[in-house]
Amino acid sequence: MSKFMQFIQKIERFLMAALASLSLLLAVWEMFMRYYFPSFLPDWTSEMVVYFITASVMLSGGLLVSENRHVHADLFLRMVPPAHQRYLEIAFCLIGIGVCLVMVERGWAIVDFAYMLDERSDSSLQFPVFIYYAFVPMAFGLMMLHYLHRLMEYLFSFDIKTMTTTEIDLENAD
Repeated sequence: MSKFMQFIQKIERFLMAALASLSLLLAVWEMFMRYYFPSFLPDWTSEMVVYFITASVMLSGGLLVSENRHVHADLFLRMVPPAHQRYLEIAFCLIGIGVCLVMVERGWAIVDFAYMLDERSDSSLQFPVFIYYAFVPMAFGLMMLHYLHRLMEYLFSFDIKTMTTTEIDLENAD
C-alpha cells in the first residue's frame, strides 16, 4: 500500500503545483492587462484564480495527514505516555475517516444538485460551478485514503520510537 500512497502523493503534489501555478500566471496576466490594456481585461480571471487556489488548498489536506501535520489534538497525545499514544492516534484516524466520509457524501450531494440546476458562474465565462464544488468530495476522498493508510500503520506496523509524540523542552532547546 505504501507504493500506492506514494503514487497518490505524487499526483496530489503535481495537481497542487499545477493549480497554484495556473492561478499565479492568471493573477500576473490580470495585473498586466489591468495596467496596460484595461479595455481588453476579461471579467473571469480573478474568478479562476480563486477556483485554482481553493482547489490547490483543498488537495493539500491529504498530504498534511500523511506528513502528520494535519489538525489533530497533539495536546492530548502529550498527556499520555508513548505506549498509549497509539490508541489515541487510532481514535484520531477513525474520527478523521468519519469526517471525510460525511464530507464526501455531502459534497457529492452538492455537486449533483449544482449539476442538476446547471449552476454557472456570474462572469462571462459561465463556468459550471459543479466542477468547482467537485473538489470538496475529491479532496476529502483523497484525505480519507491518507487516514486509512495512517490507520493501517498504527494498527499493523507501530514503531514507538518514530510514531509517538514526545514533549519538547522549549526552555532548554538549542
